[in-house]
Amino acid sequence: MSTPPAVAQPVLAPAPSLRRVLAFLGIALAVSTALSLPFATGALPPEAVGLAVPLAQLSPLLAALLVRRRGAPWWRALALAVPSWRALGVAALAAIAAFVAVPLARVLIGLGAGAPPSADALPLLSVLLAVPAVLVMQSLFAIGEEAGWRGWLHGELRPLGFWPMSLLIGAMWAVWHAPIVLALGLAPREAITYLGTIVAVAPLLSALREVSGTAWAAVLGHGLLNSARVAIEQNVLGPLESGTAWLLDLSSWALWLAVAAVVLHLGARCRATTPGAVSGAGLPVR
Repeated sequence: MSTPPAVAQPVLAPAPSLRRVLAFLGIALAVSTALSLPFATGALPPEAVGLAVPLAQLSPLLAALLVRRRGAPWWRALALAVPSWRALGVAALAAIAAFVAVPLARVLIGLGAGAPPSADALPLLSVLLAVPAVLVMQSLFAIGEEAGWRGWLHGELRPLGFWPMSLLIGAMWAVWHAPIVLALGLAPREAITYLGTIVAVAPLLSALREVSGTAWAAVLGHGLLNSARVAIEQNVLGPLESGTAWLLDLSSWALWLAVAAVVLHLGARCRATTPGAVSGAGLPVR
């Protein structure tokens, strides 16, 4: 009787290390808190925040380098390798579409709810010329963040499944932003909008990372978040009443989550038609 061939067993990723995750968050949060203290104490004016933020954005990268497992090259541990240029291209197109479509939808909802158009909008040509330069700058600044959040931490928490992982990363990402938000004295409504958007956008950045297999797609998404989205939202609608502002916040948060689900689904279909295109494909969706 012939012996049946052995069935290859899937290689399971190691379970997330709570100690490493907490150490990562602690290091990144300690740096962001330290850089926020001069603003909280009045030693630096709020206008100087542009000097502190790029330094704070390096803290997730630093934390990831310190807590990562040493079994793989650091650039792979931080998902800075590119396993498939085709997949990265697909993710880049998805990122551009998402970070233009959701802000435009938010604007249309606002206009439909009676929000006034902006009286201080920049000329369209000026906006179109400025966005690429701001995108490049913001993407460069985002490398430190995304190598940590959607790079190392995404890989560490991956066994949890996509939605628990991405929302948990979003919550930690918001906590990491909280010191500078408190130090700058944002009004409660503004703080909730800012931190809530961070949590809502996090699954989309994780979906881009998952589809492409690299943190570079999330870097591009992060750059678009701080350039194209800001340009659209700040140059079309004028001052909002409280009820309209809450409506726009809740609707845009729902849209970010819905777009993340669409990107994840399309990524799964692309992987099905191109087996093995992206290293580590097949993240459980829970």
